[in-house]
Amino acid sequence: MKVYLKRRNGDVDAKGIFDESTGALTVLKGSRVSGQVHHTEKFRGAQTIEVLREKYVANGVVKEDVLFKSASTAANFVTGSSTNGLTSWKTEDGVQLRTIVKG
Repeated sequence: MKVYLKRRNGDVDAKGIFDESTGALTVLKGSRVSGQVHHTEKFRGAQTIEVLREKYVANGVVKEDVLFKSASTAANFVTGSSTNGLTSWKTEDGVQLRTIVKG
């Protein structure tokens, strides 16, 4: 299922494919990610996200599809901060993944 993660300030505009059977989410090529990765005590995955961005992002745009085991890790990659993927990723109609997963 296609899902989207956008920020009001326009710095994030990502598209993804969520696999309901596995919970995996693929961030699609062409998605725009935030300009920086926030290093905070709460966000322990910052270094991992930086490594992934070096490999998959150029000028703030994803160069190729990137598969993540969870919606939250995909959201962290896109936003550069600790993000709940089940509430951040939404369908075209604005329905949160959390609602879909709960069924």
